[in-house]
Amino acid sequence: MFPNHPEIIARARDGRRNRVVTRFLGVGAMTIAGALALAGCAVDGNANESGKIELTMWQQWGGGHERDTLKALIHEYESLHPNITITEEPVTNNAEILSSITGGNPPDIIDLGNSLSLGGWAAAGAIQPLDDYIKAAGLDTSQYIQSAYEGMTVDGVTYALPFQVFNAGLLYNKELFTEAGLDPNSPPTTLEELADFAKKLTKTDASGAITQMGFLPTYPGPDQGQTCPLISYGYAFGGSWTDANGNPTPTADENVAALEWEKSFFDEYGVANIQNFIQSAGSYLTGGDPLESGKLAMMFDGPWSAAFTKDNNPAVAAQLAAAPFPGAASSPSSTGATYIDANAQLIPSGAKHPQEAFDFIAWMTTNAEQTAIFSNDVANIPQLKKVPAFERQNDPIYATYVEIANGEGARSWTQTATSSTYGANLCQAQDAALLTGVDPLEALMAVKTE
Repeated sequence: MFPNHPEIIARARDGRRNRVVTRFLGVGAMTIAGALALAGCAVDGNANESGKIELTMWQQWGGGHERDTLKALIHEYESLHPNITITEEPVTNNAEILSSITGGNPPDIIDLGNSLSLGGWAAAGAIQPLDDYIKAAGLDTSQYIQSAYEGMTVDGVTYALPFQVFNAGLLYNKELFTEAGLDPNSPPTTLEELADFAKKLTKTDASGAITQMGFLPTYPGPDQGQTCPLISYGYAFGGSWTDANGNPTPTADENVAALEWEKSFFDEYGVANIQNFIQSAGSYLTGGDPLESGKLAMMFDGPWSAAFTKDNNPAVAAQLAAAPFPGAASSPSSTGATYIDANAQLIPSGAKHPQEAFDFIAWMTTNAEQTAIFSNDVANIPQLKKVPAFERQNDPIYATYVEIANGEGARSWTQTATSSTYGANLCQAQDAALLTGVDPLEALMAVKTE
């Protein structure tokens, strides 16, 4: 699963981290490579006349509170390295970034909001491999959460360093559990039990319209700037979307079972009824969205949803709890299954100051104190296994997500030259099965993997 659409954050509110980033546009690797060759990629690594080195950073944290936190981090680095100045600028359009790289005018550092583009950009030669820098610096990559770090690699080569991890788990409303006669301290332990709980938690009016939903398997999803839940559900059934060699496996039995499980909700409640329920709600991450308004009892999402609810609707927030997402009864060891990803810190081909750029992203991603400050401010998970204690860790919901991120169920997306296209096509298969009634196996058989 991969976050998409940076404009969603503008419709929410500055001050909390909503993991929403531009989807990588399907530009062919050969086209990019050709443009890079024409651009020449020659760089001028000299400092300016004052002897200072000026680095440019394009970041996808956007503006507001998160940008202020990033600026404070940069200021700390500049105070430790007075010969370096870093100018950051929000650039959330990946096509614009890629155009600048191929046109020979890249920044020194790119902060991507996820790792989805890495496979295609690496295959095209648009970004620099980092292994030589890592070796020369003696950087110990084992200090990162390994599933997040693995998402920064393509065919065993490191192309980015992770900063601030995001994942998903089960958020649920304890008050709605109690009203339905369910134990508010006992969330579902299997996907089958979750579906059973959802029936007890769903309410309709005299016309049959849904007024309260137990669980929406596709919410939040691409329409809310988030990603295709099917990918994590495949993990929850014990499946994988690639084999050991990185080859796509969309029709693996577990993946088909996951889509069938999703479809059972639409068969049970009706496509039109579910869509009407979603459309009648407020925008995602506002006080009117299904979870924040108290009309959705369970949701598969990240810790930012709880943080937004606390700001927008404290009464509902007080009733929220979190748990690892349950695995299927056939795969109990898959409890806690989730995608995991991070802001990818990378150096584009043609960067003027690649060594200084690497020095900064290495410091940024391995500095435990700065990582803790950033995580506390933006409600994401530290990319490092060990950081100093910070206030947000006392929040039981946040602590649950940290546990999930460090668990065996955290899975990163396998990066290949076509992995972003593959992920987008899985979302289309999900829609075909759920919204138009296509058989799940047939929908997944139709997925184009290249």
